[in-house]
Amino acid sequence: MTCPRCGATIKASMSKCAKCGLPLNYEDKVAGDDKLPLKNLLGRAALVVLAALVTLIIFLLIEEPLRIRRQNAAITKQYVKQTVESITLENGIKGHALTFFGEDGDCVYIEELGESYMFVGGIARVVFPDYIWFESDPTTIDNALITFSPVYISSTGKKTRIPVFSIKVDVPEAPVTITQPTSDHVTVITAQTGLAMNVVYGSQVIINGEDVSDKVDRSGNLALTLNIEPIGDNNISIIVRTDNHKEARRDIVFYREVMDINLEVDASVQYISRLNYMTVSGRTEPGAMITVDTDYERDSLTMDQMTGKFSFRARFATYGKNLVSFRSSIAGRRDSAISFYVDYLPAKAEYTRNAWQMDYAHLLPYYEQWNGRVFLCIGQIVDTYVDSGTSYSIMNVGNAQDVKLVALENQSNVGRLLQGEEYAMYADVAGRIFYNDNYIPYLIARYSRD
Repeated sequence: MTCPRCGATIKASMSKCAKCGLPLNYEDKVAGDDKLPLKNLLGRAALVVLAALVTLIIFLLIEEPLRIRRQNAAITKQYVKQTVESITLENGIKGHALTFFGEDGDCVYIEELGESYMFVGGIARVVFPDYIWFESDPTTIDNALITFSPVYISSTGKKTRIPVFSIKVDVPEAPVTITQPTSDHVTVITAQTGLAMNVVYGSQVIINGEDVSDKVDRSGNLALTLNIEPIGDNNISIIVRTDNHKEARRDIVFYREVMDINLEVDASVQYISRLNYMTVSGRTEPGAMITVDTDYERDSLTMDQMTGKFSFRARFATYGKNLVSFRSSIAGRRDSAISFYVDYLPAKAEYTRNAWQMDYAHLLPYYEQWNGRVFLCIGQIVDTYVDSGTSYSIMNVGNAQDVKLVALENQSNVGRLLQGEEYAMYADVAGRIFYNDNYIPYLIARYSRD
């Protein structure tokens, strides 16, 4: 080994040059060697190999699982997001719909349902009725927590488990839809009335304690005729039992006025008439006398004293609702009376035949004298609003410079009259209403001009 300053020969064990005194460090000594011993080279190689093995083990044990986890998380985040909604299936059956989002051609497998659902248009929709999660007679529970374990399956067959989720499902009530009557408290004037409903075929139906299940047809429809007594409230209790559902109950009250003298209208009597008259028939007690208190044809009243059957022809003076009222009397007993409305609406040809062109100047002061007169109202709807449950459309039958407003109650088949749109409507005078600090004519629109 030589000194890097003076070139003197020095021993490897020396820490400085004996000639010039230059301190010597480890690097200087190594640099002066021609080559390392073999055992040092093998040691270094072993260290390199060991480091590589440790790196590989770390990658296999930590990095690779993390990579797979990140990949699965990316699939879950990008493709599989579910929404849950409550729905009503056919026959009123309650259910749920799960919607998953993914790539077309892939699918999602629901373990709890045992089915796969393919993505079409980016979505896979899973629909099921709620009752499938419950026993035949689920009387001891109100709901259940259902857990779903979806698996995302790519078009190449790769499976990715998606995070599980749970939804609460209530025990569904036995499906029943009452189609007649349309409310649960009804006033009737007949001795018999109809009751109609729809249930799931195979359900048990009990009405006022009587099992009428055998009267349900294969479509689930049930129609009955009930006797209604003149005792005030006639309470009807309906119980429906369907497998895998909790019992459903409906209560309907048919009110028929308490009468000292029996008086009823035939079920064939209608409450809508295309003509300005209609025959009203019914039955009272033999020996009673019928008195009609509203407009009718005087020579049309007939009465069979033996059977109590009667009839008369009622007349209708105005379009829309007309009251029909009559009573039965027997000396020494309290009169029994019946009153009901008939909706008189003639055919379009007859209704529009004598329609007037708009005469706004005279309609304003003479609205009372012109009650029921038909006008053709042409103009733009400038406002709509609802007051006390009645919808009004304000039409300008004039123009932008000469505004002439009328209020229309739309009872035509046009649908809702839209603000800003123009219409031509046939309407009859019904009075006036207060609008924007002024009274304006009020008409009922029954037909539109083609």
